[in-house]
Amino acid sequence: MNKNIILILSALIFFTFCSKQVKTIPPHLRKGTAEYHLNKGYNHLNRGSLNIAMEQFLKALKKKPGLMKASMGLGIVYLKQMKFNESLKIFSDVANHYPSNADAFNFMGIIHSELKHYDSAKENFLIAAHSQHYSTPENAYLNLALLEIKFKHPDNAIRYIEKGLVKNPEFVSLYNLKGTIYEKKGFYKKAVYNYERALQLSRVKDIRIKINIARGYIKMGLRRKAINLLEQMLGEAPSAEFRNLITDMIKQAEN
Repeated sequence: MNKNIILILSALIFFTFCSKQVKTIPPHLRKGTAEYHLNKGYNHLNRGSLNIAMEQFLKALKKKPGLMKASMGLGIVYLKQMKFNESLKIFSDVANHYPSNADAFNFMGIIHSELKHYDSAKENFLIAAHSQHYSTPENAYLNLALLEIKFKHPDNAIRYIEKGLVKNPEFVSLYNLKGTIYEKKGFYKKAVYNYERALQLSRVKDIRIKINIARGYIKMGLRRKAINLLEQMLGEAPSAEFRNLITDMIKQAEN
């Protein structure tokens, strides 16, 4: 009798546990929910399957109208498809309903930059950069610097890069961009310093940064140093295009 009671209790515990597990399945794993379609949408977006991602975001919005993350995903899809007006409308709506969403302002800045609307782009990037709710303001400062370069204001670009580095002193892209600006201004030593700093901070040693360093060495007259670096890079080149570029640079350094 005692054994039967123990078996019954064990069965009850098992079924209670299983029923609780079913009830606590996260929404993004429950097929047919808005969160499920949202999760699938971002998975496809990350893979570059834009049309499928769009379908999933639209399904999520149909299930749950006004779902902010689905709207953001759809806006990104339109932006990648270069449908700037559609994308801008979505991010503008998100910004109106969620004024603390700095990403929406950052994306609006990117769109206005693509449309060559300097003032509107700058305004939106500045809103994002100074938002108390933005966890990565350095991205907005990077976009501000790129905007200033596009409109031929290199000194302004340097100023925004410095502001971005205050927020994130290890942001590789800012150092690399700073090196590019100094190189164009003819300050090769400063350029190489920033390229080398970018490479030092980079988790994946980007061959493009190494090419920038080698080019800086050549312009500084450090030809042997450039050749040693370029020859080492030949074995790391990910494509024939890079190998051809490196070979041309070696010939340039040798002459």
